[in-house]
Amino acid sequence: MNQTVTDKEQDSSPSTSTALFKAGVIACLPTILGYWSIGFAAGAIGTVSGFSPLEITLLSGLLYAGSAQFLFYSLYAAGAGALSIVAGVLLINLRHILMSSYMAMYFTRSTAMQKFIGGALLTDETFAVAAQYGNRHGDLPFAWLLGLNVTAWLNWIIANLMGALLASTLPESLVHGLGFSLVAMFIALLLMTWLASRQRMLELVAVAVAVLVVAVFVKRLDANVVILLATVSAASVATVLLNRKSRVEGGGTNA
Repeated sequence: MNQTVTDKEQDSSPSTSTALFKAGVIACLPTILGYWSIGFAAGAIGTVSGFSPLEITLLSGLLYAGSAQFLFYSLYAAGAGALSIVAGVLLINLRHILMSSYMAMYFTRSTAMQKFIGGALLTDETFAVAAQYGNRHGDLPFAWLLGLNVTAWLNWIIANLMGALLASTLPESLVHGLGFSLVAMFIALLLMTWLASRQRMLELVAVAVAVLVVAVFVKRLDANVVILLATVSAASVATVLLNRKSRVEGGGTNA
């Protein structure tokens, strides 16, 4: 018991916290190239969508989600309303609930503020690095996680700003000509996600449901309502099919 208390006191000492923070920064370095490549593209596409470098920088810092930012720019450029944009961003970020739930076991000794900061700055990349560290050491010090997350967050913001500034220096005719890049980037991200998925047929069904809903209701309902209806319908069908598949596989295993 005394040894445990001593270890906790050592972990919270300024020198130990500084060392852990630096270690977290170093752990983030292998992921920096990914943040810069996607962040640079996000900043450029934000400019193409009509946002200023300041707005793009603020969005990258506050929203801080690559796929959600691309979706935001895509829906905004398509003329979607605020409700559709907010709902789309929330749906695409639902995976963070699962990631945060997994990480919760490492935050039992953390304060409420530490939990909030650790969860708010969590991304797919930092989750993978942090989960690996936690599994290996059986613990996840807040100072280490802060170094990891802050490094990723700052590089994402800088990359978005650099992409926005470069795109803003291009001739207006060229910027308008690059409008196709918004759709192309979104399709590329979708294809990469689909090719890496183990549920390709299920996702194709979800896409088909969404397309069918849009085709049926596009001329009958407001565009924002159609987007929400298509998203909810596709997600609901995919969830039902996935649960049914899981029950069938579970039943086969038990048999």
